[in-house]
Amino acid sequence: MIRNYGAMNVGYPPDDGNIEQGQDITERLVNWDDKGNIVPELAESWDTNPAANTLTFHLVKGVKFSDGTAFNAKAAQWNMQYLINIKRMTEPEKIKSIDVVDDYTLRMNLTELTSLSVINYGWTAMYSPTALEVNGLDWAKTHPVGVGPFTLADYSLDNYYNYQKYNDYWRKGAPYLDGINFRVIPDPVSASAMMEAGQADLWFDVPVKFAADLEKKGLKVNWAVTGFFWGLFANSSNPDSKFTNKKVREALEYAIDRPGMAKAIGFGKYEALTQIAPKGSTGYNEGYDPRPYNPEKAKQLLAEAGYPNGFTVKILCDAMGQDYATAVQANLIAVGLDAKVDLADFARYNNEFMSAFFGGQAFADLAIGRTGIDLPFATGLLRHFGPTPMTGIVGINGAKSPEFLALCEKIYKTFDPAALTAVTKDAVKQASEDALVVPLIRTPWASVMLPNVNDDSMTAHYVVWNLYKSWIKK
Repeated sequence: MIRNYGAMNVGYPPDDGNIEQGQDITERLVNWDDKGNIVPELAESWDTNPAANTLTFHLVKGVKFSDGTAFNAKAAQWNMQYLINIKRMTEPEKIKSIDVVDDYTLRMNLTELTSLSVINYGWTAMYSPTALEVNGLDWAKTHPVGVGPFTLADYSLDNYYNYQKYNDYWRKGAPYLDGINFRVIPDPVSASAMMEAGQADLWFDVPVKFAADLEKKGLKVNWAVTGFFWGLFANSSNPDSKFTNKKVREALEYAIDRPGMAKAIGFGKYEALTQIAPKGSTGYNEGYDPRPYNPEKAKQLLAEAGYPNGFTVKILCDAMGQDYATAVQANLIAVGLDAKVDLADFARYNNEFMSAFFGGQAFADLAIGRTGIDLPFATGLLRHFGPTPMTGIVGINGAKSPEFLALCEKIYKTFDPAALTAVTKDAVKQASEDALVVPLIRTPWASVMLPNVNDDSMTAHYVVWNLYKSWIKK
């Protein structure tokens, strides 16, 4: 198999930053299916008690970590507390205590049980506490010990990662593969040539252009039903920012030709967005397009806001967002703004875009940013755009109206699936009413494989990959 990137974090800490790289090594309490349903994994079932604000997980029995130690409620408690300690647990402020009821029952006592509690806390990936406590964190960072279908045999940083079948894996008869060799091939041209020549079985996280080309040549492609949301984020939190004025934020949205952008750089696979929820998601409002491309309307709103001659604006981006920033720059110049692209290195970009998480200062004017699209959509809406975004994107907090925040609170308190979908759609609409962020495009995730390979990577989400089910036809 091929990956595009090296320097993978192969071990601890077990956080969301390396979860997509640890799916062969370990598993979570719960998972998503490709319809957005929460499904059991290491927790075979769970009970929710809204009156008592408790969430109780009932764990699968007989599961062992690859070091031979038992996976049980005490190990699950340790992993949850570890995430709390390193500030990577979603909504830790709602956790009063985590109690081990018995070997296979874990009860979470919460200040508030919400509709997202199961996925927020059940998403925790499980690593062996003993391995870290006995050998130390430095050792554990390169020696992951989980309960997943494979174990790390050896690796060469930035070159390859070899995994071997875990013979004591808890799902009987699985995994089907004897092992996996991940080759790190950063150059997509080289990776594409290898796939075309049959020198690799699967290419994970493929740039859209190359996936579309290889699909035309007869290779199989998994196109995710989700993908990345790309948006133009305006700093509304700084009281001195011009973007505290809603008319200025609305002008940005009217100024940008999103269908043209998707057509020009999307290889027929990008979706031009009209709202923060893409088509097909549980937050999407059919036919809703509050601010279609209209440069004359953009100029009018800028004049009404007191800027008939425009102003200078800086667009923060990193290398991944540079093409989008360049397209946005051209659109903003066309309506009279002196737009300049600020191409930042990875560290500075993260410090400014996700300032609350990385401890930096929020971007000054505008930022091209992306967030993952979750299933169901309510999860991602709150994680990325909600009152306290886990991703740390707080530069847009000034645009969050009381109505939007009230709908976010209603999402937390809505447990019925149909009602949850309805209130999620309302929250998406309110985000547009607030001009919270300019939705640009959805870019799909993709994985490419040879015709004889059967694998579900990317079908549901970037971080959902059931490798125990993968197999190759002779």
